[in-house]
Amino acid sequence: MAGWNADTAAGPLGAGTVTLVEGSSFCISLPNGDIHAEHPHGLFVQDARILSGWSLMINGQPLEPLTAETKEPYRALFVGRVSRSDGYADSPLIVERLREVGAGFQEQVTVRNYSPKPSECVISLKIEADFADLFEVKEARIQRHWDEIRETDGSALTIRAAWQDVRKGVAIQAPGADVGPGALTYRVSVPPHGHWSTVLTVVPSTEGAISPAAFVHPDGDGLSPRDRRRREWVAKIPVLQMGNRSIQRTLRRSYDDLGALRIEDPNHPDRVVVAAGAPWFMTLFGRDSLWASAMALPVDPSLALGTLQTLADRQGKAVDPLSEEEPGKILHEVRLDVSSGLSLGGKSNYYGSVDATPLFLMVLGAVSRWGFAAETIAALLPMQTLPWNGS
Repeated sequence: MAGWNADTAAGPLGAGTVTLVEGSSFCISLPNGDIHAEHPHGLFVQDARILSGWSLMINGQPLEPLTAETKEPYRALFVGRVSRSDGYADSPLIVERLREVGAGFQEQVTVRNYSPKPSECVISLKIEADFADLFEVKEARIQRHWDEIRETDGSALTIRAAWQDVRKGVAIQAPGADVGPGALTYRVSVPPHGHWSTVLTVVPSTEGAISPAAFVHPDGDGLSPRDRRRREWVAKIPVLQMGNRSIQRTLRRSYDDLGALRIEDPNHPDRVVVAAGAPWFMTLFGRDSLWASAMALPVDPSLALGTLQTLADRQGKAVDPLSEEEPGKILHEVRLDVSSGLSLGGKSNYYGSVDATPLFLMVLGAVSRWGFAAETIAALLPMQTLPWNGS
């Protein structure tokens, strides 16, 4: 079980690294927006790195980072300058990359020309996908190599991979691009004091089927599903007014961080639980999720209730020395990657925890005192107990 206990074995992310999270998906990149496979970077969905390389070049030159602003936990703006091949420091070309993480990610690339003359640009994007699982990446021990097939279809590149009987894939949609097996290329003329822009979408696939992207704005209000989810969260947060602005900033940042750690139970989308931490632990942990949701009771008691309900559904039922499952035991960690399945004999739940089970009872008592309906609490109790009276 060494892989499950090596929680701190992540390699260095590098200076200026930008991390975006949304649900159980997250993206780690350099300050210019690029992703390089030799670092513990990438786009991760369901504990698998579906993008290990994402490098943008203009006229054969990488982008020099100027600034990276995280606007929301799931969205960032990267601003870079195009280096000049003649050695001059000044460059009239500025590149903006607005990235939003969700079920994959979407990136809007804008090239701005501040010169009085048009600028001819060859814009290329090199793409790699190693489908390494999270444990392999964070511990720098990638040994599993997938058989890969790349397919091009108009303005889309699809990468499919197989390892034994496991299938994964990713599709990159790039309208207007010249799509090759390893890169996307645009040849454009950016007008003087003008700009050129395009939108790229990365969508994961499972068992060979490409899932639809979740980046449309069906209501026409300019808000993505992540924006609406965040707005609903902010609307529930108690509003505090005080003279100390430093404390107010700390509270707002705490609300944002807690909101970014909320993930949903796939089997019960109405239940929201608290993940253990970004970026490597965007999953359900018994101990961490219970402690965090208990401390967040004054902000949103439903987080604790959702965590309790989700943990109760996965409560131990059998004796399994491999996963350390025992009847009645509350799990330690949930993982969906290939390594965890191999370590646990095909299972995703690991129960090696001494504190999650008593913490479950502690948080259950705390939630009951916040006035949830008696039948909701009673559903979490053993059938043979006396009727719950809320005391």
